[in-house]
Amino acid sequence: MEYFTRHDSMAQAVDAFINLATATDGTSPGAIKIPQHVRRIIGIISTVSIDGAVTIDIGATFTIKLRGKALPQGDQEICLGGISSNEVGTSVGSTFDASPADYLPVDIQLVRGEDLFIDGAHHGTDLGTPFLSVTLVMI
Repeated sequence: MEYFTRHDSMAQAVDAFINLATATDGTSPGAIKIPQHVRRIIGIISTVSIDGAVTIDIGATFTIKLRGKALPQGDQEICLGGISSNEVGTSVGSTFDASPADYLPVDIQLVRGEDLFIDGAHHGTDLGTPFLSVTLVMI
């Protein structure tokens, strides 16, 4: 199995996709070049968070778009989940919430040796600067 992780802060407007271009070591390696021994994505591991204090009710969903010549069936858009807060007024409680990453089984064919990009978007209430991390599990 191969694992490729990309993440980024998502300061763009809602409904706008940006390329998740940061690797785990903080570099910007560009496209994922599909190794010769890999033929498909079998899972997507993802997690989201909000960077900053939440002062209003919020609710947003997160979507990734897989794109590039590595996808013989074209771009693939996948909903990863959502995040919300139910604060009342302008007072935010002192709560800490940590959630494990989600795992989504998929079956997406790949073309060996070609480039794959992961784009991310958030939809709904503007969260400020949410953070999205995605790992593709490939065989």
